[in-house]
Amino acid sequence: VRKAASAISGEVNTHLDTYFQSKAYRDENARLRSQIASLNEQLIGYDDAIEELEALRDQLGIKQKHRDFVLSEPCKVLMPVANDLAHSFLIDQGEDDGITLNAPVLCSDGLIGVITEVSPHYATVTTMLSPELSIGAVILQTGDSGIVEGDLRYAIDDRAVMMYIDEHSTAKAGDLIITAGTTGLFPYGLPVGNITEIELEESGLAKTALLAPSVDFSALESVTVLLDFEGKGETVGEN
Repeated sequence: VRKAASAISGEVNTHLDTYFQSKAYRDENARLRSQIASLNEQLIGYDDAIEELEALRDQLGIKQKHRDFVLSEPCKVLMPVANDLAHSFLIDQGEDDGITLNAPVLCSDGLIGVITEVSPHYATVTTMLSPELSIGAVILQTGDSGIVEGDLRYAIDDRAVMMYIDEHSTAKAGDLIITAGTTGLFPYGLPVGNITEIELEESGLAKTALLAPSVDFSALESVTVLLDFEGKGETVGEN
């Protein structure tokens, strides 16, 4: 009887030890899961703070160069427009935030594109790589003017085209192209891109340049919409 009782007691103790150890493991796992969740929340908050700081720093860079600009709050890039080779994308601000159609969109590196669709809380940005967009531009080093347009043949390589450059232009690879500011749609002096190639057209009447945009569209996380600027809506030479 004593041996049987001892065996039973030992087995009970073993089961109790296993139970209490298992409960301790469960409690420890729960504590660790809670700690990990808390750390993840802190990490997300930290990442959001860093992103917001970078957006504000970028916007400050714009304001320092162009003190007459009226800018939106930094807009978060939400997602690209599906099947768009020109890298159009959605932002998290719209009409309720003062965003309007055809407003230029930029970052401290230069011009990105314009607003082409607006809803109360969202907007679509069409980039300068799109054939839908034409930009009056000037080659900074030579003063030659022309029109920058997107071309789907080159958009896949993140390139745009500047057309109608004077046939005698001395512009070359590396020269900077900026907005001309002559139509009232864009202010003067926003970086557009740098020439990568330039050649005389077959007609011999003008030159065409291929350019690399100043902005890396694939790296955009936030952008700024230009709400107002000196000369907005004023065409140069208009009576």
